[in-house]
Amino acid sequence: MAQTRVLVVDDEPNVAQAIQIGLERMGYSVGTASTGQEAIEVCDSEPVDVMLLDVRMTPLDGIEVLGRVKKSHPEILVIMITAHADVKAAVKAIKLGAFDYILKPSSADELSENIRRAVAFRDLAVENKELKRQLRAKHKFDSIIGNSPAMQEVFSMMECVVDTESTVLIVGATGTGKELVARALHYNGPRSEKRLYCLHCAAIPEHLFESELFGHEKGAFTGADSRKIGAFEAVDGGTFFLDEVGETPLSIQAKLLRVLQEREIVRVGSTTPIKVNVRLIAATNRDLAAEVKKGNFREDLYYRLNVVEIRLPLLRERKDDIPLLVQHLLEKYQTEAGPATISDDAMEALMAHNWPGNVRELENAIERAVVLSKGGGLQSSHLPRMSAPSPAGDPGPAVDLDQPLSEARDRFEQQYVIGLLRETRGNISAAAKRAGIAWQNFQRKLKKFNINAKDFS
Repeated sequence: MAQTRVLVVDDEPNVAQAIQIGLERMGYSVGTASTGQEAIEVCDSEPVDVMLLDVRMTPLDGIEVLGRVKKSHPEILVIMITAHADVKAAVKAIKLGAFDYILKPSSADELSENIRRAVAFRDLAVENKELKRQLRAKHKFDSIIGNSPAMQEVFSMMECVVDTESTVLIVGATGTGKELVARALHYNGPRSEKRLYCLHCAAIPEHLFESELFGHEKGAFTGADSRKIGAFEAVDGGTFFLDEVGETPLSIQAKLLRVLQEREIVRVGSTTPIKVNVRLIAATNRDLAAEVKKGNFREDLYYRLNVVEIRLPLLRERKDDIPLLVQHLLEKYQTEAGPATISDDAMEALMAHNWPGNVRELENAIERAVVLSKGGGLQSSHLPRMSAPSPAGDPGPAVDLDQPLSEARDRFEQQYVIGLLRETRGNISAAAKRAGIAWQNFQRKLKKFNINAKDFS
């Protein structure tokens, strides 16, 4: 690791030299300057990580030097050195961009600790900035694969809403990439520097739903041993992604509507409204208009959520994108030998399949094939069993008619359980609720078919 480069600025040479000797013994690279102008010239000509700057100097005082250095070199960390009488000036310096101040006289250990904290703070800020840059790059629009007309329409709608505060409803079947679109809208929008909070509505037990969204006060109900901040408060200033919003209980829908209308929440056990500033993006694999007619979803909430609708196509509706998706996935799951190749017959099999699980099913198929191919070329034999296309107008048999009824029933039940776990991301309680059976019965089915719910989380 490179030495931390420190510049000591003090118009008393003996003081500067003493600090220099103490810090050099502790492993720092230290230079000195006896005037403000000299310090500015050093910063212009040499790399400096941390400046220890005396407040009282002439003709340029420390405050003026700080302002000029921060304007030209904002990356330099400045720690003010001050006497007790200059504390007000030091506080002013903090407001102008100094990292901290330390009182005279200070030992080398004290100075070193302040320098260490300043560098750690800078490194953390740099790391955080880089992580945010990587997130924005990862969730750029062009990271969503597709050149088909159906996907171009999706991109067009995303471009229309990305820079707005409008509520967005993303509609699409399981596995079409709803969360990917939500993340792209957040990380390319005006709230990208703030938090994105993702909540899967099907994964929350109904009795915990209100507390999860809005929080609760201590003693609000049995087990509420302390105050809890809800999701809306936690993401204040950022974006809240409500996945599978169609699973929201009716008892919660009215309170969710209040958030959208009034931009405020009330914790469970409280009567005090709390203002929240959140952009809401919702997603569903259900036909919410049909759910409104059935009485399962509030009409007023539906219209509040559906300000702008982005409808994602099924994979079978954009088969021209399959070669692009396959190439992307081969690169994603590449081995040490690099991305695998795929044979023509394997690609034909992929193009012929109807993909009921959409892009998520395709990704699983490619990941499996890469593992089985052991870094070689992907052949059709490496792919899962693909269903052959049926003649036009003929849906074909749903199962293999040559197998006994008991085996067909078990096979259907196994696929049904797997499908529920995929939709609920491995949440057994939510999957059992969707299936309409007790949690314990669902657990027994997992054991029967040797299914691990964690594989779907």
